[in-house]
Amino acid sequence: MIALLGSGRVRTGLGQARYRVGQVARGFATGLSPAEVQLARSLLGPAELRLFASMHPRDRRHSMDLLHHLERGAAQDGEPSRELRQAALLHDVGKGHLELWDRVGFVLLRAVSPALADTLGSEGGQPWQRALWRLHHHAALGAERLVGAGSSARVVDLVRGHTSDPHAAREDPELVRLIEADRRT
Repeated sequence: MIALLGSGRVRTGLGQARYRVGQVARGFATGLSPAEVQLARSLLGPAELRLFASMHPRDRRHSMDLLHHLERGAAQDGEPSRELRQAALLHDVGKGHLELWDRVGFVLLRAVSPALADTLGSEGGQPWQRALWRLHHHAALGAERLVGAGSSARVVDLVRGHTSDPHAAREDPELVRLIEADRRT
């Protein structure tokens, strides 16, 4: 089980397990501060803000953490554009409501066999199969929701591509930043 990180670093075995345990633990801290709520309001249009508010609290917290990560990297990578900041907040809007076990099951299945996870997921199946399907397709589903909300084409493209391989996205430095930040938060 190997996952690539930016800067050529590789997370393997125990490191990957520790990262995932930490990710679950961070998922229990879901609240946003008043300043973070104001930040989201300042970046998102009314329809986008409704989508952000409709996200699971765990996903809103993760999205805000991703935005903070991008902003902390501004000294090295440059100030994130408004569109990149918006995409950070909205990148998981396509997930919908998911139980914690849906997320854990998806991560475990993908670690064992991505093909099996994709095969078991079904748009019209049992609730757990629909959850797997949504997790697998959340980038495209989120992009569709953002089109409906009137988001800019750039934000839609960043959200649609955020689950891509960063090497395949290398022609788009902002997309690479979003992908790598998402993998680190």
